[in-house]
Amino acid sequence: MSLKEREEKRKKQKKRGNIGRLFLVSFIFIYLFFRSIPSLFGVTSKSIFPESTIIEDKIETKGIIIKKENVYYADGNGTLELYVDEGERVPSGIKIAQLSMLDETSTLKQELNELNKKIDILTKTEKDNEIIKIDENKVQEGLDETIRAIQNSIADKNYEKVEVLKGKLSLYYGKQREISGEDTLISYSVESLEKSRDELLQQITSNTIDYYSKQSGIVSYIIDEFEDIYSFNNKEKYTYSDFKEASNKQNSNEKPKDVEYGKPIFKIIDNLEWYMIIKIDNMKDVSNYEVGKYITITSDKNNKEIKGIIKNINKDGNKGTILCKFNTDFYDYYDKRFIDVSIIKYKHEAYKLPIKCVVEKDGIKGVYTKDISGIIKFKPIEILAEDDKFVYVSNGDKNNKIKLKGSDKLVKTISIFDEILLNTKNVKDGSIIE
Repeated sequence: MSLKEREEKRKKQKKRGNIGRLFLVSFIFIYLFFRSIPSLFGVTSKSIFPESTIIEDKIETKGIIIKKENVYYADGNGTLELYVDEGERVPSGIKIAQLSMLDETSTLKQELNELNKKIDILTKTEKDNEIIKIDENKVQEGLDETIRAIQNSIADKNYEKVEVLKGKLSLYYGKQREISGEDTLISYSVESLEKSRDELLQQITSNTIDYYSKQSGIVSYIIDEFEDIYSFNNKEKYTYSDFKEASNKQNSNEKPKDVEYGKPIFKIIDNLEWYMIIKIDNMKDVSNYEVGKYITITSDKNNKEIKGIIKNINKDGNKGTILCKFNTDFYDYYDKRFIDVSIIKYKHEAYKLPIKCVVEKDGIKGVYTKDISGIIKFKPIEILAEDDKFVYVSNGDKNNKIKLKGSDKLVKTISIFDEILLNTKNVKDGSIIE
């Protein structure tokens, strides 16, 4: 082979090498280009998993705590010594406090004089008891006879006589109350008065007064001055208008030391039964609640739910109150009067999703999910609640199925394992993405 032929052969080989390298570079470029497509459109395939949460339908309002509380008052001026801590539960008969009077026992001596007078009067009138009993029988007979006369007069349509008999009946009732001693001195026994007199004498001699618990319960030194305003005995009478804009004006939450006559020093609260009056601004919101049904609330002090039973509902136009009875968790409320509460109407387990995930297909709301193969699927959802940023959707029955609106047909909805596409632009059901 001549030199010229070898040179042409070398050029051809070089040319074929260049074409091969160009082909290889082009192949790599094309490969890298197609590999980069998912990255370029990566925003489309960004996804999240559903977040499990609890949604509530609740009414935020206010409540008043009603307690069975017995307030103890100072029987003189002096220094108080306390034997029980705030919030401590005590049985009946426990010594709670001792009052050491400073300079005088005049109040006690006045009470002693009054007691002695009562004892003298009762002792003298004991001999007249038999006479009183005879009079009582006569008065009862007169009452019965007058009532029969009124009935007969009404039957005879003699209404003029009825008016006369009504006056006579009133006189008999007055006499009966006088004889029975209702709310009078005669309702006391000499023995009970003598016992009270002995206790007073002992207190005057020692110049101290001991205070014992008359019933079991929680001891509290927090006197808010609403004990009589919101009393236990009137709990069913309170209405919407009884909610006043009053804050807790507690006298003190510290143990009292120096006290004056007549001032409250502590109280004992029954911890087994307590009530709450709940303010209702719109009775339609609680139309499903009835007397005898349970109601669940939480307070602003803690998120702990407590369940009570509805004892009374007072309506005042479209407003009203609900009286609820509770027998648990009293320790969390014993020192409260006015509180912010929420009525929990219902609670649901749900999935929380960004609102931008939601799309509508053929009139059905749903989301796009991506399976392990990258195939996009549309899944319907049932929206339970929503706000500006999120929707809260049902997780369906035990098989993750829901009913579409206007249909009894059950369809599969999302599960906790579904990848939900965040960006739904240009996404189609059945397409494939990485």
